[in-house]
Amino acid sequence: MARQWGLDILRIISMAAVVFIHAAAQFWSLTDVHSSDWMAMNAYDSAVRWAVPVFVMISGALFLRPDCSQSIRRLYSKNIVRIVIVILVWGFVYALFYHFPEDISVKSLWAFIKACLLGHFHMWFLFMIIGLYIVTPVLRCVTRDAVATRYFLIVAFICNSLLPFITGFGHFSILDSLYTRGMISVPLGYSFYFVLGFWLNQHDFGKCRVGLSLAAIVLGYVMVFGLTCWASFDAGRGDTRFYDFFSLPVLLESVGVFVLVRGANVRSIRGRKVVSVMSGASLGVYLVHMLVMDALRNWFGLSTVAFNSVLAIPVTAISVIAISFVLAVALRKIPVVGKYIV
Repeated sequence: MARQWGLDILRIISMAAVVFIHAAAQFWSLTDVHSSDWMAMNAYDSAVRWAVPVFVMISGALFLRPDCSQSIRRLYSKNIVRIVIVILVWGFVYALFYHFPEDISVKSLWAFIKACLLGHFHMWFLFMIIGLYIVTPVLRCVTRDAVATRYFLIVAFICNSLLPFITGFGHFSILDSLYTRGMISVPLGYSFYFVLGFWLNQHDFGKCRVGLSLAAIVLGYVMVFGLTCWASFDAGRGDTRFYDFFSLPVLLESVGVFVLVRGANVRSIRGRKVVSVMSGASLGVYLVHMLVMDALRNWFGLSTVAFNSVLAIPVTAISVIAISFVLAVALRKIPVVGKYIV
């Protein structure tokens, strides 16, 4: 199967969006919700909530495609083992910076070991991806049948997004109670986006693709931003319920971005080389960017509240992305081990 350059571009912009999320969230919960800084944080954060869902959809589009006949043994020996190595290496790195033992007591050493195994908070994504890889052989059984795939997505949409969105306003709690009693668990979680990425990648939406995608992105953004303002003003503090990656507005954003960019192509040799390098460095940027962000704040005073947040957020995010990219490319060039750690 020919390389889908649109998926590489999606990987690049999703990585940039993750950095923007963390930049906008630096002081989000500590900032007055009625201030202009908080409004800027909400505006930027609301615009990039699609980052993680799109990352998962990219993986689903690749791992569940019909021509992918990867065995379970290879899935574990190649994909899962590699991520485990990445978690252990970078868990150790972050533990050295944030959880270095204060003494040689059992308690301090155990805290350090736990930090190494669990990793920094942003590394939760790697554990989730391992979980998706483990159930990939089962999900392939679903995606082999078109009817089963559509049914899975319908049930997953209702359970993951629609019902939580309806009950998120504090009404219709009876729906939540009835749903909880059903104990439906199979289509829950990121397997929804995993299968959705496969399904969307298998369909050509024709001339309507651009218009529908842009409409979904704009509508999703307006809903995330507006509803977060409403919920936060009502609570008197930042309310994240509509930031949830499964919320209906974020789902709209995610589908819109994926469908809009997925079909993109890169024709020039130079362009393909640039996209290939940037896409290959995306994991490294993800792994190192929190260290860079904290270093810029602690050593140089650069943060999203260093000056007007409307400018401080993009300046911080772009600086972190640029530095992290250079570091990621350099790390990949380390002989023998580089390709295994980033």
